[in-house]
This record gives sequence, structure tokens and C-alpha cells, in this order.
Amino acid sequence: MAERALIVGGGVSGLSTAYFLGRLGISSVLFEKSDRLGGLIKTDVIEECQLEAGPDSYIAAKPVLTELARDLDGLDRQIIGSNDEARRIFIVRGGKLVPMPQGMVMMVPGAWGPAFRSDLFSVSTKLRFLAEVFSSPLTRDEDITVGRLVREHFGDEVLEYLAEPLLSGVYGGDAATLSARSVLARFVAYEQKCGSLIRGVREERRQTPRQGGLFRSFAGGMQSLTDALIRAIRQNTQVVHREIAGIERTTNGWRANAAGEWFESANLVLACPAHAAGRLLGDAAADVAAELAGIPYSSAILVTLVYDRATLGHPLNGFGFLVPCRERQTVAAATWISTKFPSRIPQRFAALRAFIVGNQALRLLDASDAALLDLVRADFRRLMGIHSIPRFSTLYRWPQSMPQYVVGHMQRQQRLAAALRNCTGLHLVGNAYDGVGVPDCVRLAKDTASSILLQSKLETH
Repeated sequence: MAERALIVGGGVSGLSTAYFLGRLGISSVLFEKSDRLGGLIKTDVIEECQLEAGPDSYIAAKPVLTELARDLDGLDRQIIGSNDEARRIFIVRGGKLVPMPQGMVMMVPGAWGPAFRSDLFSVSTKLRFLAEVFSSPLTRDEDITVGRLVREHFGDEVLEYLAEPLLSGVYGGDAATLSARSVLARFVAYEQKCGSLIRGVREERRQTPRQGGLFRSFAGGMQSLTDALIRAIRQNTQVVHREIAGIERTTNGWRANAAGEWFESANLVLACPAHAAGRLLGDAAADVAAELAGIPYSSAILVTLVYDRATLGHPLNGFGFLVPCRERQTVAAATWISTKFPSRIPQRFAALRAFIVGNQALRLLDASDAALLDLVRADFRRLMGIHSIPRFSTLYRWPQSMPQYVVGHMQRQQRLAAALRNCTGLHLVGNAYDGVGVPDCVRLAKDTASSILLQSKLETH
């Protein structure tokens, strides 16, 4: 192959970048400090149960991942949808699981009847919904927090019992700091066009009715994706399981030091967390490093408990539940895997996955496995009435793994783009920039590969 790129990070972002570069005729050297590739994507198979260590699915509305699967030796034939006939989310209120009204789009009621009949909302909030419909279009000159956007439209109750717990599961962050423009761009657009978020949601639904399921995954688990990428890049990628000790600029590009050996290329792709990328760049690209260091991260702990179904004593009649901050003891959210993806769990078992995020996760990162299991079991006992002992479990700690798109994130992205223009051949890929989901990482990897090809053509001519 005519060109070569250096890629730091062997998660889905780095693997996807190597794959797309290979498709364009550019080889890679991929550095991963751990002894395995795949990053947060990992599927454990225990007694025929497929248990995810990280993301369990992806949003079907983002097609780039489905398109990638189609190219990966027919991986698209393994795509499965979530069991949306049973899709129902519960919110903890007053220590009880209260179903989220049907038709909600995040914190916006898409249908009046279910919202007005729901025990989740007080009378004053229901009246607030009615008044919100008459909001006038508004264009804001500044980025605001998610908390402010939701509070101004619907009040504190919707913020505390819907928006905050929904976003905790995705970002592990705080609605008081997250950027509305970056996290809820769709709703900011509704505000500009319609004024009312309710009118915006309903108008979009009329124009583009939803088709198919909300979530997709793979029959063999999410690791099927990274395993397929690993197989696909073998022909054009050298994998080096060493930690990068330093990065320097050269006359013709970049070089990276791995265990004392230097690797050089015109193109360097940092597909590791932003805080790690910033430390590596140091003085080699000080402006870029400073911006990367400013992206805050939160941590997560994922605990999956598998029970004998006959001992559970709960119908698992939905996809799981969310716990607002004021109701939270340890667990922020739980997924009932047996219901969401029933093909992953034999009928004799029931699998429940708990998410510990934010300050709770930070506080508990050094806790023992036994202590964490006890805390999760206590929450399941309190909220679901489960007293039985799990048959087996998995537990994963993911420190500093969830980037926070705080107020000013878009401006940071603009400053990063300007700084990168002065660092020819340096590229950033990952979930810290333009979307936190797996499809967002794949899309950015594809765009980066195309940019590298274009730049190589310009330099050739």
C-alpha cells in the first residue's frame, strides 16, 4: 500500500479507522496498550448468556453502523432488533417503579392521553404541558445547560424525573452542566423553529413516522462487530500491543515512541480518550492538547446479575428503569436484558444489568467486587422486591470513560478544528467530539479516513 498511518487506540474508533483506511489503500500501525482489542465493547458468554461489558446495542436511526456491518463479510445478517413490543421504561418515584407514559420523546409528551393519565406528573406539570404549546419561536445567542432548557419549557419536575435520569444513562453527567446545543440539538432546533418542543416533536412525527425498532445489536453480541473489524484489518494493519510513551512532530509528519521504538508517518490518528490524547501530545501540539485536557469525563461501573428465572419474583415487564438523583442510592439505571434482547438469555435465566455512574461511580471505583454486588442487590431488593441470590454475575469498572459535552462544547470543537489546521496529519477520532454512540465513532472514523486520502492526493499533486 502506498501510504501508512499511525493509530493510537484499539477500541471501536481505532479499529474502524484502520478498516476504512485499508479500504482506501492506506495501511496502518495500530497501537493498543492492553492485551486485547475492542475497548469497552466486550461480550461475555456464560452458561449460554450473552452479557455485555459495555454498550449492548446501537441506535437504529444512525445507519453508518448497519452499512459497515453489511461490508464486514455479511455481518448485517446477524443484526437483531430490540423486543420493542415489550418496550417500556420505568422511573423511580417515591421508591416505586412508575411507567414512563407511552409516546414520550425524551422529556417531551408526544401524546396527550398517556401524559395526562400518568402518575409520574403532578397536576401543575400537566398544566405546564398545555401552556408550553403556546411558546413562541426563540433563538438563543448563547449555549445554555440542558437543565435550563428543560426547566424553562416544562419545570423542575420534568427535569428531575425525566431529563436528568435519561441523560445520566447516556453521559453519566449532570443536566446542570451539559450543553443543550450539543446534547439536545434536536430540541434546540424545535425551539428555534416552533417555540414549543411539543409542537416540534409532533410536527416531525407527522413528517417522518418512525419505522422499525429503536435499538439494534448482533446475534452474537456487540463483540461480533469488533471481532469482524479485527479480522478485516489483518491484511493491512500491524497491531502493536504497547503503550505509547511519547509523540513528536517531524519534518514530514509525526512519530510515536512505543517501548523505545519510534514509528513515523505523515498521519497520526488519536483514537484514545481525549484526556489520554492530550497527555500524549504535550508540547508537540500544545494548543490541541490544552483543548483536549479541558474535556471532562465521568466514570461508570456496570454490574450484571443473572438469576434463576423461577426464583426472581418479578415479571420484568419492560426494558428496565431509571433512578432520578433524589431517589438514588447506588444504581442510576438498570436494563432487563431478558426482556430487551430475549434471544441473549436462555428462558431458565433472568439477567439484569445495573449502571452506577457519576459521583457514585467515582466514589465506588476502588470498592471490592463483593461490596458492589451487595449494593446493587440492595437496590434491586428495594425497588423490585428481588430477594433471591444471583446464580452468577459480571462486573466492569470503566474509569474516566464517558466524555461530558458541557456548555461551550461546540465552541471547543471549533477551537480544536482551528488548532488542528496548524497540525497537518493529526486526527482525532472517538466519542469525545461529535456524538457518544458507537455509530458516531464509526462515522468519524470513516470521515477521517477520507480526509487522510484526500490530503495524500493533494500532497502527491
